[in-house]
Amino acid sequence: MYKYFPVSAASRMSLALVIVMTSGLAACSSGELALDDTYVPATHYERYPIKVTRGPVRMDVSTRHGTLQASQINAISAFSRSAKNSGSTRITILRPSAGGASGKVARETYKLLVQSGISPGMISQKTYPGASKAPVQLTYVRSVAVTKECGDWSSDMANSSNNELHDNLGCAVQNNIAAMVVNPDDFVTPRATTPAHAAMRTPGVLTIMPPAGTQGNAGPISVVTTQ
Repeated sequence: MYKYFPVSAASRMSLALVIVMTSGLAACSSGELALDDTYVPATHYERYPIKVTRGPVRMDVSTRHGTLQASQINAISAFSRSAKNSGSTRITILRPSAGGASGKVARETYKLLVQSGISPGMISQKTYPGASKAPVQLTYVRSVAVTKECGDWSSDMANSSNNELHDNLGCAVQNNIAAMVVNPDDFVTPRATTPAHAAMRTPGVLTIMPPAGTQGNAGPISVVTTQ
């Protein structure tokens, strides 16, 4: 059997007021949680991430003299070394379709690449529409590290009190790292560690842990190695 307890009008008003205030607080809490879901990059390497992409590298070899000159031989040799160091799988020689002097320069270029250590299977020869004195083009594709350009001065630190880093901070550092790295693929897959160099490691170990019977603060030890 249920018992009925009468509730005064004042009690009903108080209960309604509590419900309204609780609903308002819940609405405010949900709004704050929605704002917290938006993540704003806080560090320079998040605002300017380094990405690795593939891009062509091209070199034009002049055919004006009809044969390779000494400076061209040095330049082509350096080009082949760069291609090998970048892990390129193929070098393409593009010669003008008109032949003539350009055909001889292309043949000399092919021989020089092979002499520089490029496997013949890694060299592709093609033609492009051009006169006999047009340059011979060497190309290969390599990985390139890039990031966003600098110069974002959209915010003025003198007129800001947010105590936050300005948008352009760290951009130059990221661009310099991307430009200086030897193998950009290291950003994607780090290289495996190599064995320690014993001749370089021994002096440091002996300085910290000198042999038994010697003084604790040993001086630098010279290690002579032979090839």
